[in-house]
Amino acid sequence: MVIVVLSALAGLLFLWMHKVALYQFEINRYPVSLKKKVSQSFSVLHLSDIHFTGPNPPLDEFFQRISQETYDLIVLSGDIIDCESGITHAVRTLSKLKATYGFYAVFGNHDYYDYHLKDAFLHNFPGQSKPKRLNPSEKLKEALEGAGLRVLMNETRELMIGQTPILIHGLDDPTTGRASIRKTLENYDASKLNILLTHSIDAFYDIGEGEIDLSFSGHSHGGQVRLPWVGPILTHTTMGRAYASGILSVKGAVCSISRGMGFGRVLPLRLLCPPEAIILTIHA
Repeated sequence: MVIVVLSALAGLLFLWMHKVALYQFEINRYPVSLKKKVSQSFSVLHLSDIHFTGPNPPLDEFFQRISQETYDLIVLSGDIIDCESGITHAVRTLSKLKATYGFYAVFGNHDYYDYHLKDAFLHNFPGQSKPKRLNPSEKLKEALEGAGLRVLMNETRELMIGQTPILIHGLDDPTTGRASIRKTLENYDASKLNILLTHSIDAFYDIGEGEIDLSFSGHSHGGQVRLPWVGPILTHTTMGRAYASGILSVKGAVCSISRGMGFGRVLPLRLLCPPEAIILTIHA
């Protein structure tokens, strides 16, 4: 009898993780003060790990909510799609968002590779070989840029917000060996506000103290499955569980590490780790 009850409870928990917890979207707002002064306050919408595959009514409804605001900047830190069929829906959905000073994105490992069940075990951790199936990353880039996004691949764009010059450094995906931090930072200027977009927080191993003022990353999904008093089981970062999500300080930078909004097809589960969009207000 005990086994039957426990089995039933386990089944209900699994259904809840799969059918409910995946779609308990949160909008999390944080005020941030940087060491460098900015001439005026500005807002940044941080999105990550959406893993578009096609129409997704709960996700569409959430995007409808966040599209009601206009942001100064929007940044997207990789894993935009999960497979080629997600490109059309990604463009249709992301083009609804409004940013006064631009919408910038970098790619993650899923934007380059189409991961199936076997790949989750053989190719999804640092040091492993890469999946054989490719996602059409060039097609994705062209489609996004046609919709007004700027995809950065080891390159920098400069903009002005008020009287503050800002450098947005977009690092290509570190997890598949495409990142070149020195190439990305070749236009680095310590007198300006330096923002880094990177799919993985692990990029900070190759960054000097104080080089970056503000960073946006994802990849970890916050662990996706978290246990009470333990935290995330898997983080996909070698920096440890504390760096799976949150607004943290790393080498003098304020780092926004997102739990992501979606999930890979291989592990469509969440527990104590709701998907999120982050809105930072950078205070003057």
